[in-house]
Amino acid sequence: MTATPEAEGPPIVTGGDPQQSTILVFDPDGLAKHGELPATWRPLTERYRIIWCRVPADGALTEASELLSDDGGTTAPVYVLASGRATYPVQRLLAEHPDRAEALLLVDPPDDAADQGRVIARSEGGPRDRIPPPLPLGHPDVVAALERAIS
Repeated sequence: MTATPEAEGPPIVTGGDPQQSTILVFDPDGLAKHGELPATWRPLTERYRIIWCRVPADGALTEASELLSDDGGTTAPVYVLASGRATYPVQRLLAEHPDRAEALLLVDPPDDAADQGRVIARSEGGPRDRIPPPLPLGHPDVVAALERAIS
C-alpha cells in the first residue's frame, strides 16, 4: 500500500509550554507534516500547549490515546478539537477516556455527529468561504472560533 502525502511526516507535532492548558487537535488533512504547527496556530503557543495529531499519519491515534491516559502528560484543562471525518475516531477515543477532555470542539462535523460536541465553526460553502467544507484547521476563522470558545 502506498502512503498518501497526508500520511508523510510525524504523527504528532507540538508547540508551547507543557505547563499550560492543552489544546489537542485532530487534523484529518495531515497539516504540519514538516514538524511545525500551521502559522495561524503559532501565536496560541504563548498561552497554550498545542498538540497537533495528524490523523492520516501512522500511529497518530495511538499516540493521542496515550496522551489522554491519566499519566499521558497533558495539562488540564484539555480542549479537544476535531474536524470533518476525524470526528468519529475522536469521539471513540474520548469514550475510552471520558474524564480527560474539558470540551470537544468541532469544525464542520458530519451532521449525525454534531450533537456529541460543540460546533464552533462551519463552512457554508458559499463564495465567501472560497474553499469547500470542511474548513481546514489551519484556517484563520477556525483559530478565531477556537479562541472564542475557550476564553
